[in-house]
Amino acid sequence: MVKKSIIGIIVLLVLLLAFLGLYAIGSPEVVVENQSSQNVIEVIVKLPSNRIVFGSISPKSKSTIFYSWTQAEGMYEYQVSFADGLSQTGKCGYVKHHEVGKRLTLFVQADLTVMCHESSKV
Repeated sequence: MVKKSIIGIIVLLVLLLAFLGLYAIGSPEVVVENQSSQNVIEVIVKLPSNRIVFGSISPKSKSTIFYSWTQAEGMYEYQVSFADGLSQTGKCGYVKHHEVGKRLTLFVQADLTVMCHESSKV
């Protein structure tokens, strides 16, 4: 009886981990990679249906936030604020409704310009 309970718990844990893995792969995300030598204080990415706010991102590091599949269509808009008070704004990429595995990466370059790259995780 105890052995069956342990096997049942293990099966449930494996299923839960599989679900979480599929969720992480399928959920659209925005990645900010700070390739500069300055601290990024805040990044705001506006999607047609909501917005994503990143806190501080250290030099030579990156941060990822997942967002909802249910989006209206439109462009990504971003604002990157630096420790010295400078900020960069722009638009890039395109959001579509129910994009599975979508990744938008914002690269903060050494000269503090921002480059965008859209890709798929699947």
